[in-house]
Amino acid sequence: MDKCHVFGSFIVSLAFLTSSAIAQQPQPSPRSQPQTQQPARPTADAVTPRLTSAKSVMVTRARGSQIPYDVISSTLDGWGRFMMVDSADKADLVITVATSGGDNSTRVSSSSSPSPFTGRNENSSKSSVDLSNAEIVMSVYDAKTKRILWTATETAKSAMKQTTRENNMVEAAEKLASKFHDRVEPPPITKQPE
Repeated sequence: MDKCHVFGSFIVSLAFLTSSAIAQQPQPSPRSQPQTQQPARPTADAVTPRLTSAKSVMVTRARGSQIPYDVISSTLDGWGRFMMVDSADKADLVITVATSGGDNSTRVSSSSSPSPFTGRNENSSKSSVDLSNAEIVMSVYDAKTKRILWTATETAKSAMKQTTRENNMVEAAEKLASKFHDRVEPPPITKQPE
């Protein structure tokens, strides 16, 4: 027999024996494996009763624009489900509203460099406008345990005109308040006609 065939047969036999030995080894039971501790998070089943049983709420602005805070605060107040309070000690839930980006800041820079034509220093300036979208985050915490119960994010589109930018923030904040409303009081499920 040729050396290649003998060597090939040897490799195939070795692979077969190795896989058989591995398959016959006792596998540790799931109970004997160490369990990694996951941080305790409230499950959806545990969160819903905490949200639905809450009677008082405090709304705070963490950072950013005042507009989303005002919209969410007035929407919750108009809902009538919660009593609005001014301190976490009196609240069942604490809602934070944070906005980042979307401020459409104007940057102006100036520099001085020699002119290629005259050789004298000439001043130049340029300006730019940052047209970034605003991210609005609404987070709901249990006032007693400080654990987060619900959070959602909406993007308010940027715009050149300030009134359009503000309207986009109002719309995004209203969507957040609506999502929270539907989480606390889910809309009824309607059957589709067959």
